[in-house]
Amino acid sequence: MIRRATVAILLCQVAVAGGAAPPGPDVSGQGLFERAQAARTRAESDLARARRDRLDKRKALTAKLQQAYADLDAAKAKARAAAEALERVRTEARGADERAAALRHRIENTVFRAAASVGTDIKPSEAPEAIERALWEAFRVRLAGIDRNAEIRRSDETVVDRRGNEITVPVVHLGGYVAYACGRSRESCGLLRVLSDGRQAVVGAHLDEAQAGALARAAAGAIARLPIDVDGALAERAATEPGDIRSWFHAGGLFIIPILIVGALGVLLVLERMAYLALSKAPPSLTARVLASLDRRDLAAAQGLLAGLHKPEARVLLAGIETIGQPPDKREAAMESALLAEAPRLERSLSLLGALAGVAPLLGLLGTVSGMIATFDTISTAGTGNPRLLSGGISEALITTQLGLMVAIPLVLAHAWLRRWVERREAALEYSAIQIAGAAKPIEGGDT
Repeated sequence: MIRRATVAILLCQVAVAGGAAPPGPDVSGQGLFERAQAARTRAESDLARARRDRLDKRKALTAKLQQAYADLDAAKAKARAAAEALERVRTEARGADERAAALRHRIENTVFRAAASVGTDIKPSEAPEAIERALWEAFRVRLAGIDRNAEIRRSDETVVDRRGNEITVPVVHLGGYVAYACGRSRESCGLLRVLSDGRQAVVGAHLDEAQAGALARAAAGAIARLPIDVDGALAERAATEPGDIRSWFHAGGLFIIPILIVGALGVLLVLERMAYLALSKAPPSLTARVLASLDRRDLAAAQGLLAGLHKPEARVLLAGIETIGQPPDKREAAMESALLAEAPRLERSLSLLGALAGVAPLLGLLGTVSGMIATFDTISTAGTGNPRLLSGGISEALITTQLGLMVAIPLVLAHAWLRRWVERREAALEYSAIQIAGAAKPIEGGDT
Protein backbone atom coordinates (compact mmCIF):
# COMPACT_ATOMS: atom_id res chain seq x y z
CA MET A 1 0.00 0.00 0.00
CA ILE A 2 2.87 2.35 0.79
CA ARG A 3 4.40 1.65 -2.58
CA ARG A 4 1.14 2.41 -4.49
CA ALA A 5 0.72 5.69 -2.66
CA THR A 6 4.29 6.66 -3.46
CA VAL A 7 3.78 5.85 -7.21
CA ALA A 8 0.58 7.91 -7.31
CA ILE A 9 2.26 10.89 -5.75
CA LEU A 10 5.09 10.67 -8.28
CA LEU A 11 2.63 10.55 -11.19
CA CYS A 12 0.84 13.59 -9.90
CA GLN A 13 4.06 15.48 -9.60
CA VAL A 14 5.05 14.53 -13.18
CA ALA A 15 1.71 15.63 -14.51
CA VAL A 16 1.84 18.99 -12.83
CA ALA A 17 5.44 19.59 -13.91
CA GLY A 18 4.81 18.65 -17.57
CA GLY A 19 1.79 20.89 -18.07
CA ALA A 20 -1.31 19.06 -19.19
CA ALA A 21 -1.91 15.43 -19.78
CA PRO A 22 -2.60 14.15 -23.34
CA PRO A 23 -5.91 15.41 -24.38
CA GLY A 24 -8.71 13.03 -24.30
CA PRO A 25 -12.02 13.32 -25.79
CA ASP A 26 -13.85 14.00 -22.46
CA VAL A 27 -11.01 15.15 -20.05
CA SER A 28 -9.94 18.72 -19.28
CA GLY A 29 -6.73 19.97 -17.65
CA GLN A 30 -8.55 21.19 -14.59
CA GLY A 31 -10.12 17.77 -13.99
CA LEU A 32 -6.84 16.03 -14.38
CA PHE A 33 -5.24 18.27 -11.77
CA GLU A 34 -8.08 17.66 -9.36
CA ARG A 35 -7.88 13.94 -9.91
CA ALA A 36 -4.13 14.06 -9.35
CA GLN A 37 -4.64 16.16 -6.28
CA ALA A 38 -7.23 13.70 -4.97
CA ALA A 39 -4.95 10.81 -5.81
CA ARG A 40 -2.19 12.55 -3.91
CA THR A 41 -4.45 13.11 -0.94
CA ARG A 42 -5.51 9.51 -0.99
CA ALA A 43 -1.91 8.43 -1.33
CA GLU A 44 -0.86 10.59 1.63
CA SER A 45 -3.79 9.27 3.62
CA ASP A 46 -2.83 5.75 2.69
CA LEU A 47 0.78 6.50 3.64
CA ALA A 48 -0.25 7.95 7.03
CA ARG A 49 -2.54 5.03 7.66
CA ALA A 50 0.24 2.67 6.64
CA ARG A 51 2.61 4.41 9.06
CA ARG A 52 0.06 4.22 11.86
CA ASP A 53 -0.49 0.56 11.13
CA ARG A 54 3.23 0.01 11.13
CA LEU A 55 3.62 1.93 14.40
CA ASP A 56 0.74 -0.02 15.95
CA LYS A 57 2.29 -3.29 14.86
CA ARG A 58 5.65 -2.17 16.28
CA LYS A 59 4.00 -1.28 19.59
CA ALA A 60 2.18 -4.60 19.59
CA LEU A 61 5.42 -6.42 18.83
CA THR A 62 7.23 -4.42 21.55
CA ALA A 63 4.49 -5.26 24.05
CA LYS A 64 4.64 -8.88 23.08
CA LEU A 65 8.46 -8.81 23.40
CA GLN A 66 8.21 -7.22 26.87
CA GLN A 67 5.60 -9.76 27.85
CA ALA A 68 7.88 -12.48 26.57
CA TYR A 69 10.76 -11.08 28.64
CA ALA A 70 8.48 -10.87 31.69
CA ASP A 71 7.32 -14.43 31.09
CA LEU A 72 10.95 -15.46 30.73
CA ASP A 73 11.88 -13.77 34.04
CA ALA A 74 8.91 -15.42 35.74
CA ALA A 75 9.93 -18.75 34.27
CA LYS A 76 13.48 -18.23 35.52
CA ALA A 77 12.16 -17.34 39.01
CA LYS A 78 9.97 -20.43 38.97
CA ALA A 79 12.94 -22.47 37.85
CA ARG A 80 15.05 -21.09 40.70
CA ALA A 81 12.24 -21.73 43.18
CA ALA A 82 11.87 -25.21 41.80
CA ALA A 83 15.63 -25.77 42.12
CA GLU A 84 15.59 -24.52 45.73
CA ALA A 85 12.58 -26.67 46.50
CA LEU A 86 14.36 -29.62 44.90
CA GLU A 87 17.46 -28.93 47.02
CA ARG A 88 15.31 -28.75 50.16
CA VAL A 89 13.66 -31.99 49.22
CA ARG A 90 17.08 -33.55 48.69
CA THR A 91 18.30 -32.18 52.07
CA GLU A 92 15.21 -33.50 53.80
CA ALA A 93 15.68 -36.79 52.03
CA ARG A 94 19.29 -36.99 53.25
CA GLY A 95 18.14 -36.07 56.79
CA ALA A 96 15.43 -38.69 56.59
CA ASP A 97 18.03 -41.23 55.44
CA GLU A 98 20.33 -40.27 58.32
CA ARG A 99 17.49 -40.47 60.85
CA ALA A 100 16.46 -43.79 59.42
CA ALA A 101 20.04 -45.06 59.68
CA ALA A 102 20.29 -43.76 63.28
CA LEU A 103 16.96 -45.39 64.10
CA ARG A 104 18.12 -48.67 62.61
CA HIS A 105 21.35 -48.37 64.64
CA ARG A 106 19.37 -47.69 67.84
CA ILE A 107 17.10 -50.61 67.11
CA GLU A 108 20.11 -52.86 66.57
CA ASN A 109 21.74 -51.61 69.79
CA THR A 110 18.50 -52.10 71.70
CA VAL A 111 18.20 -55.63 70.36
CA PHE A 112 21.83 -56.35 71.24
CA ARG A 113 21.43 -54.95 74.79
CA ALA A 114 18.21 -56.84 75.31
CA ALA A 115 19.83 -60.02 74.07
CA ALA A 116 22.88 -59.45 76.29
CA SER A 117 20.70 -58.72 79.33
CA VAL A 118 18.87 -62.04 79.00
CA GLY A 119 21.93 -64.00 77.86
CA THR A 120 20.92 -64.96 74.33
CA ASP A 121 22.24 -64.42 70.82
CA ILE A 122 19.86 -62.60 68.47
CA LYS A 123 20.53 -61.09 65.08
CA PRO A 124 18.78 -57.79 64.31
CA SER A 125 18.20 -58.96 60.73
CA GLU A 126 15.75 -61.57 61.90
CA ALA A 127 12.02 -61.05 61.75
CA PRO A 128 10.53 -58.98 64.58
CA GLU A 129 8.29 -61.86 65.61
CA ALA A 130 11.30 -64.17 65.88
CA ILE A 131 13.25 -61.59 67.89
CA GLU A 132 10.34 -61.04 70.29
CA ARG A 133 9.85 -64.76 70.76
CA ALA A 134 13.55 -65.41 71.40
CA LEU A 135 13.79 -62.52 73.88
CA TRP A 136 10.73 -63.66 75.77
CA GLU A 137 12.02 -67.23 76.06
CA ALA A 138 15.41 -66.04 77.29
CA PHE A 139 13.72 -63.62 79.71
CA ARG A 140 11.64 -66.42 81.21
CA VAL A 141 14.80 -68.48 81.69
CA ARG A 142 16.49 -65.52 83.37
CA LEU A 143 13.50 -64.95 85.66
CA ALA A 144 13.66 -68.55 86.73
CA GLY A 145 17.36 -68.09 87.55
CA ILE A 146 16.61 -64.92 89.50
CA ASP A 147 13.99 -66.76 91.55
CA ARG A 148 16.57 -69.39 92.40
CA ASN A 149 19.25 -66.81 93.23
CA ALA A 150 16.85 -64.74 95.34
CA GLU A 151 16.35 -67.58 97.81
CA ILE A 152 17.60 -66.83 101.34
CA ARG A 153 19.27 -69.78 103.06
CA ARG A 154 20.64 -70.09 106.61
CA SER A 155 22.99 -72.86 107.76
CA ASP A 156 25.95 -73.58 110.03
CA GLU A 157 29.12 -73.79 107.97
CA THR A 158 32.87 -73.87 108.51
CA VAL A 159 34.61 -70.67 107.46
CA VAL A 160 38.03 -69.06 107.84
CA ASP A 161 37.96 -66.01 110.12
CA ARG A 162 40.12 -62.93 109.73
CA ARG A 163 42.92 -64.52 111.80
CA GLY A 164 43.08 -67.60 109.57
CA ASN A 165 41.34 -69.97 111.97
CA GLU A 166 38.60 -72.37 110.82
CA ILE A 167 35.44 -71.98 112.87
CA THR A 168 31.80 -73.01 112.49
CA VAL A 169 29.39 -70.09 112.46
CA PRO A 170 25.87 -69.40 111.13
CA VAL A 171 26.01 -68.36 107.46
CA VAL A 172 23.28 -66.45 105.61
CA HIS A 173 23.19 -66.88 101.82
CA LEU A 174 21.30 -64.31 99.73
CA GLY A 175 20.71 -66.60 96.76
CA GLY A 176 23.88 -67.02 94.77
CA TYR A 177 25.01 -63.43 95.09
CA VAL A 178 26.49 -62.93 98.53
CA ALA A 179 27.02 -64.80 101.80
CA TYR A 180 27.55 -63.48 105.33
CA ALA A 181 29.31 -65.06 108.28
CA CYS A 182 27.27 -64.29 111.41
CA GLY A 183 29.84 -64.99 114.14
CA ARG A 184 29.79 -63.35 117.53
CA SER A 185 33.24 -61.74 117.29
CA ARG A 186 34.51 -59.05 114.98
CA GLU A 187 36.90 -61.55 113.39
CA SER A 188 34.12 -64.00 112.43
CA CYS A 189 31.45 -61.53 111.29
CA GLY A 190 31.35 -60.10 107.79
CA LEU A 191 31.23 -60.88 104.09
CA LEU A 192 32.35 -64.28 102.82
CA ARG A 193 34.46 -64.96 99.75
CA VAL A 194 35.30 -68.34 98.23
CA LEU A 195 39.06 -68.97 98.22
CA SER A 196 40.98 -70.83 95.53
CA ASP A 197 40.86 -74.04 97.60
CA GLY A 198 37.07 -73.88 97.91
CA ARG A 199 36.94 -72.66 101.49
CA GLN A 200 34.96 -69.58 102.54
CA ALA A 201 36.84 -66.76 104.25
CA VAL A 202 35.64 -63.65 106.09
CA VAL A 203 36.83 -60.58 104.14
CA GLY A 204 36.23 -56.85 103.99
CA ALA A 205 36.13 -54.14 106.60
CA HIS A 206 34.92 -54.66 110.14
CA LEU A 207 31.18 -54.19 110.49
CA ASP A 208 29.77 -51.70 112.94
CA GLU A 209 27.38 -52.61 115.74
CA ALA A 210 24.24 -51.99 113.67
CA GLN A 211 25.44 -54.17 110.80
CA ALA A 212 26.62 -56.95 113.14
CA GLY A 213 23.24 -56.86 114.92
CA ALA A 214 21.46 -57.11 111.56
CA LEU A 215 23.51 -60.20 110.70
CA ALA A 216 22.70 -61.77 114.09
CA ARG A 217 18.96 -61.19 113.54
CA ALA A 218 19.20 -62.61 110.01
CA ALA A 219 20.95 -65.72 111.35
CA ALA A 220 18.08 -66.15 113.85
CA GLY A 221 15.54 -66.03 111.01
CA ALA A 222 14.32 -62.45 111.54
CA ILE A 223 14.05 -59.78 108.89
CA ALA A 224 17.00 -57.39 108.95
CA ARG A 225 18.73 -54.83 106.75
CA LEU A 226 21.92 -56.50 105.60
CA PRO A 227 24.90 -54.57 104.18
CA ILE A 228 24.83 -55.11 100.40
CA ASP A 229 28.18 -54.95 98.58
CA VAL A 230 26.95 -53.79 95.16
CA ASP A 231 30.27 -52.92 93.49
CA GLY A 232 32.58 -55.16 95.55
CA ALA A 233 34.25 -52.24 97.34
CA LEU A 234 33.23 -53.46 100.79
CA ALA A 235 34.88 -56.84 100.28
CA GLU A 236 38.06 -55.21 98.97
CA ARG A 237 38.36 -52.82 101.90
CA ALA A 238 40.99 -53.68 104.48
CA ALA A 239 39.85 -54.88 107.90
CA THR A 240 41.41 -52.04 109.84
CA GLU A 241 40.58 -51.13 113.38
CA PRO A 242 38.80 -47.83 114.08
CA GLY A 243 41.21 -44.92 113.88
CA ASP A 244 42.51 -43.25 117.06
CA ILE A 245 44.95 -40.50 117.93
CA ARG A 246 47.90 -42.88 118.09
CA SER A 247 47.25 -44.31 114.63
CA TRP A 248 46.68 -40.81 113.28
CA PHE A 249 50.03 -39.63 114.64
CA HIS A 250 51.71 -42.80 113.36
CA ALA A 251 50.35 -42.18 109.85
CA GLY A 252 51.70 -38.62 109.91
CA GLY A 253 55.31 -39.73 109.87
CA LEU A 254 58.44 -38.22 111.38
CA PHE A 255 57.51 -34.55 111.02
CA ILE A 256 54.61 -34.93 113.46
CA ILE A 257 57.09 -34.73 116.37
CA PRO A 258 58.58 -31.27 115.63
CA ILE A 259 55.12 -29.88 114.90
CA LEU A 260 53.91 -31.15 118.28
CA ILE A 261 56.98 -29.67 119.97
CA VAL A 262 56.30 -26.30 118.31
CA GLY A 263 52.67 -26.47 119.40
CA ALA A 264 53.56 -27.37 123.00
CA LEU A 265 56.17 -24.60 123.20
CA GLY A 266 53.67 -22.11 121.76
CA VAL A 267 51.05 -23.10 124.34
CA LEU A 268 53.59 -22.67 127.16
CA LEU A 269 54.56 -19.22 125.89
CA VAL A 270 50.94 -18.17 125.60
CA LEU A 271 50.17 -19.36 129.13
CA GLU A 272 53.31 -17.67 130.50
CA ARG A 273 52.43 -14.34 128.84
CA MET A 274 48.84 -14.51 130.01
CA ALA A 275 49.95 -15.22 133.58
CA TYR A 276 52.56 -12.44 133.56
CA LEU A 277 50.24 -9.82 132.06
CA ALA A 278 47.45 -10.76 134.44
CA LEU A 279 49.58 -10.91 137.61
CA SER A 280 51.74 -7.86 136.84
CA LYS A 281 48.79 -5.52 136.48
CA ALA A 282 48.55 -2.97 139.26
CA PRO A 283 45.25 -2.15 140.96
CA PRO A 284 43.21 0.39 138.95
CA SER A 285 43.14 2.80 141.91
CA LEU A 286 46.93 2.90 142.34
CA THR A 287 47.52 5.89 140.09
CA ALA A 288 44.60 7.77 141.62
CA ARG A 289 45.94 7.25 145.17
CA VAL A 290 49.44 8.32 144.16
CA LEU A 291 48.06 11.46 142.51
CA ALA A 292 46.01 12.20 145.62
CA SER A 293 49.18 11.98 147.76
CA LEU A 294 50.98 14.30 145.38
CA ASP A 295 48.12 16.78 145.57
CA ARG A 296 48.64 16.81 149.35
CA ARG A 297 52.41 17.29 148.75
CA ASP A 298 53.05 14.08 150.69
CA LEU A 299 55.90 12.47 148.73
CA ALA A 300 56.63 9.96 151.47
CA ALA A 301 53.10 8.59 151.31
CA ALA A 302 53.27 8.33 147.53
CA GLN A 303 56.57 6.48 147.71
CA GLY A 304 55.18 4.23 150.40
CA LEU A 305 52.29 3.24 148.15
CA LEU A 306 54.74 2.21 145.38
CA ALA A 307 57.63 0.79 147.41
CA GLY A 308 56.19 -2.65 148.07
CA LEU A 309 54.67 -3.25 144.61
CA HIS A 310 56.60 -5.12 141.94
CA LYS A 311 54.42 -3.95 139.07
CA PRO A 312 55.35 -2.08 135.87
CA GLU A 313 53.02 0.79 136.78
CA ALA A 314 54.59 1.10 140.24
CA ARG A 315 58.12 1.24 138.81
CA VAL A 316 57.21 3.90 136.25
CA LEU A 317 55.36 6.02 138.84
CA LEU A 318 58.22 5.62 141.33
CA ALA A 319 60.74 6.80 138.72
CA GLY A 320 58.64 9.92 138.17
CA ILE A 321 58.28 10.64 141.92
CA GLU A 322 61.96 10.09 142.74
CA THR A 323 63.04 12.67 140.17
CA ILE A 324 60.81 15.48 141.48
CA GLY A 325 62.91 18.57 141.92
CA GLN A 326 65.42 17.65 139.19
CA PRO A 327 65.67 19.44 135.86
CA PRO A 328 62.88 18.63 133.42
CA ASP A 329 65.17 16.94 130.90
CA LYS A 330 66.52 14.60 133.56
CA ARG A 331 63.00 13.79 134.78
CA GLU A 332 61.85 13.03 131.22
CA ALA A 333 64.92 10.88 130.59
CA ALA A 334 64.33 8.95 133.82
CA MET A 335 60.67 8.28 133.02
CA GLU A 336 61.45 7.33 129.40
CA SER A 337 64.09 4.95 130.70
CA ALA A 338 61.57 3.40 133.04
CA LEU A 339 59.07 3.00 130.19
CA LEU A 340 61.72 1.51 127.90
CA ALA A 341 62.78 -0.87 130.65
CA GLU A 342 59.21 -2.13 131.06
CA ALA A 343 58.55 -2.62 127.33
CA PRO A 344 60.87 -5.68 126.94
CA ARG A 345 59.33 -7.28 130.01
CA LEU A 346 55.84 -6.89 128.55
CA GLU A 347 56.83 -7.96 125.01
CA ARG A 348 59.02 -10.87 126.08
CA SER A 349 58.43 -14.07 124.03
CA LEU A 350 55.97 -12.42 121.61
CA SER A 351 58.49 -12.51 118.76
CA LEU A 352 59.23 -16.15 119.50
CA LEU A 353 55.51 -16.91 119.58
CA GLY A 354 55.07 -15.28 116.15
CA ALA A 355 58.00 -17.27 114.82
CA LEU A 356 56.49 -20.51 116.09
CA ALA A 357 53.18 -19.62 114.43
CA GLY A 358 55.06 -19.27 111.14
CA VAL A 359 57.24 -22.35 111.57
CA ALA A 360 54.34 -24.77 112.22
CA PRO A 361 52.82 -24.62 108.69
CA LEU A 362 56.31 -24.75 107.18
CA LEU A 363 56.96 -28.00 109.05
CA GLY A 364 53.61 -29.26 107.78
CA LEU A 365 54.64 -28.34 104.23
CA LEU A 366 57.93 -30.13 104.73
CA GLY A 367 56.03 -33.23 105.83
CA THR A 368 53.81 -32.88 102.76
CA VAL A 369 56.84 -32.82 100.48
CA SER A 370 58.27 -35.85 102.28
CA GLY A 371 54.99 -37.75 101.91
CA MET A 372 54.73 -36.91 98.20
CA ILE A 373 58.31 -38.08 97.65
CA ALA A 374 57.44 -41.37 99.34
CA THR A 375 54.31 -41.66 97.19
CA PHE A 376 56.25 -41.12 93.96
CA ASP A 377 58.87 -43.64 95.08
CA THR A 378 56.09 -46.18 95.59
CA ILE A 379 54.60 -45.37 92.17
CA SER A 380 57.98 -45.81 90.48
CA THR A 381 58.43 -49.16 92.18
CA ALA A 382 54.96 -50.76 92.20
CA GLY A 383 52.91 -48.58 89.83
CA THR A 384 49.46 -47.23 90.56
CA GLY A 385 47.51 -50.49 90.45
CA ASN A 386 47.22 -50.91 94.23
CA PRO A 387 45.94 -47.81 96.06
CA ARG A 388 46.83 -49.28 99.46
CA LEU A 389 50.54 -48.92 98.70
CA LEU A 390 50.05 -45.21 98.05
CA SER A 391 48.03 -44.51 101.19
CA GLY A 392 51.07 -44.24 103.47
CA GLY A 393 52.71 -41.38 101.58
CA ILE A 394 49.42 -39.62 100.99
CA SER A 395 48.53 -39.89 104.69
CA GLU A 396 51.88 -38.42 105.69
CA ALA A 397 51.46 -35.60 103.19
CA LEU A 398 47.96 -34.65 104.32
CA ILE A 399 48.22 -35.25 108.08
CA THR A 400 51.37 -33.14 108.53
CA THR A 401 49.78 -30.25 106.65
CA GLN A 402 46.61 -30.61 108.71
CA LEU A 403 48.47 -30.70 112.01
CA GLY A 404 50.71 -27.77 111.00
CA LEU A 405 47.67 -25.62 110.29
CA MET A 406 45.94 -26.81 113.45
CA VAL A 407 48.95 -25.61 115.46
CA ALA A 408 49.62 -22.41 113.50
CA ILE A 409 46.12 -20.94 113.43
CA PRO A 410 45.61 -20.81 117.25
CA LEU A 411 49.15 -19.49 117.72
CA VAL A 412 48.57 -16.69 115.21
CA LEU A 413 45.34 -15.70 116.95
CA ALA A 414 46.97 -15.88 120.39
CA HIS A 415 49.94 -13.80 119.19
CA ALA A 416 47.63 -11.09 117.83
CA TRP A 417 45.58 -11.08 121.05
CA LEU A 418 48.66 -10.87 123.30
CA ARG A 419 50.18 -8.15 121.11
CA ARG A 420 47.02 -6.10 121.51
CA TRP A 421 47.06 -6.68 125.27
CA VAL A 422 50.68 -5.52 125.53
CA GLU A 423 49.96 -2.42 123.47
CA ARG A 424 47.13 -1.49 125.82
CA ARG A 425 49.42 -1.98 128.85
CA GLU A 426 52.13 0.17 127.29
CA ALA A 427 49.61 2.90 126.49
CA ALA A 428 48.38 2.77 130.10
CA LEU A 429 51.97 3.11 131.40
CA GLU A 430 52.58 6.16 129.19
CA TYR A 431 49.34 7.73 130.40
CA SER A 432 50.34 7.14 134.05
CA ALA A 433 53.75 8.70 133.39
CA ILE A 434 52.14 11.77 131.83
CA GLN A 435 49.81 12.13 134.84
CA ILE A 436 52.71 11.93 137.29
CA ALA A 437 54.69 14.49 135.28
CA GLY A 438 51.73 16.88 135.28
CA ALA A 439 51.04 16.42 139.00
CA ALA A 440 54.70 16.93 140.00
CA LYS A 441 55.02 20.45 138.54
CA PRO A 442 53.08 22.22 141.36
CA ILE A 443 55.26 20.45 143.94
CA GLU A 444 58.45 21.58 142.21
CA GLY A 445 57.15 25.13 142.04
CA GLY A 446 56.32 25.10 145.74
CA ASP A 447 59.73 23.73 146.69
CA THR A 448 61.54 26.37 144.75
